Amino acid sequence: MTEAQPPSTVRTLVSTLWFPAFFICGFMLCYLLPMHAPKPHDMPVVVVGDHAAHQLAATFQARMPGGFDITPVPDEAAAREAITQRDAVAGYDPGSGELLYAKANGSALMMILQQIFTPVAAATGHPLVLTDLAPSAPGDVMGTGLLYCLLAMNIPPYITVMMLLRAELRTRQKLAALVGVGAFASIVCYTAALSMGVIYNQPSLLLVGFLLTQAVGWTSFGLVPFVKQFLPGVAMGLFVLLSMPSSGGAIPKELVPPFFQALHGVLPLGQAVDSMRGILYFDGVGAARGILGLCCWFAFGIALVVGHQWWVRRKAGADPEAVTAAGTYEHEDDDGVVLDPVFEAPKPRRHRTLSGAVRDSAGTPVPGAVLTITDQSGLQLARLVASPAGEYEVHDLPEGFVTVVVSASGRRPAVDRVKIRPGRVEGQDFELPSELAAATRK
Repeated sequence: MTEAQPPSTVRTLVSTLWFPAFFICGFMLCYLLPMHAPKPHDMPVVVVGDHAAHQLAATFQARMPGGFDITPVPDEAAAREAITQRDAVAGYDPGSGELLYAKANGSALMMILQQIFTPVAAATGHPLVLTDLAPSAPGDVMGTGLLYCLLAMNIPPYITVMMLLRAELRTRQKLAALVGVGAFASIVCYTAALSMGVIYNQPSLLLVGFLLTQAVGWTSFGLVPFVKQFLPGVAMGLFVLLSMPSSGGAIPKELVPPFFQALHGVLPLGQAVDSMRGILYFDGVGAARGILGLCCWFAFGIALVVGHQWWVRRKAGADPEAVTAAGTYEHEDDDGVVLDPVFEAPKPRRHRTLSGAVRDSAGTPVPGAVLTITDQSGLQLARLVASPAGEYEVHDLPEGFVTVVVSASGRRPAVDRVKIRPGRVEGQDFELPSELAAATRK
């Protein structure tokens, strides 16, 4: 028994600390790596005049390979339209040295553009003239306020799922709670952002915010039976670590590596940023695409939940034990159908575990029953107290037979001999009749 403790300690530490380690490495890879030195990657820019556009494209390609995607336009009006239609983030007129941009896309983008095009304009004998076609809201000076509002609608739904996993509620009540939290978050964030001048009064933003909460919440909830104890890594990886740098909210997507740019239109946070910016600053251009993406995530989450519920009910009807074989679950509904998986670390394959319940003759749990486990030589291996539900569980027992003695005040004790095998969870229930009932039977 003593020799088995060190491996158990290591396994326990690994199963407990994998998530902090994952989070540390994730922050370095998903935050520091793409954001420590923002630079253009395939940044769409229009330039007035074919010759000037080709010349500038060749110059930028030599200095910053893959940094810009230069497209020629016939005049300044076409350049303005490309920006307001969100086909380009900037437009440059070499004849006047004017740089057209939209600060609503992010202040960092404006600063990078100004830094790059100032020497370009100077080379043609013009001072750089900046023209902002879509200024950000007065309370969003840095252009990042919208992101922080969205984070308050992006992260809490996942936290809500984690809190609901062990709640004494039925599935439909938990899902109703997700909807309620989403509505609450949308209203609170919209009201706060509006009062601070971070957004303009556009009620349709409430819909976008609510869809974001449901996309994250329902997908996280639906993934629980499939990823089980790895839900924190999967959900936080998707909706925080990968979503933040790819959202374009803090650092414009044109300034992060191509991998994160590709995720921008796929993950819910980037879709919400695009939708809200389209509604606020570009007369709705691009908003429909983001809203559709959020609806797809929401539908995906619903499909996961409904599909798993259907599968569980089907399996429970054919073979109730098949549900338990699929995983550990927390609650049952009135029909005895398992609904929600318990969130817990997996038991290592080499664990030697004994678990069960202590009940009286009527099947009522006996809380506080004391279980003493000894090996074949009589050495005590474990001593524990049953839970209020009469349940017990003990790990790291030696292979072979052990003796279990169960006792409780006012009840006749029970003794049994159980064989412990590696990689198995042995189930053993005990019945402790009251002393009075035992005497009556005699």
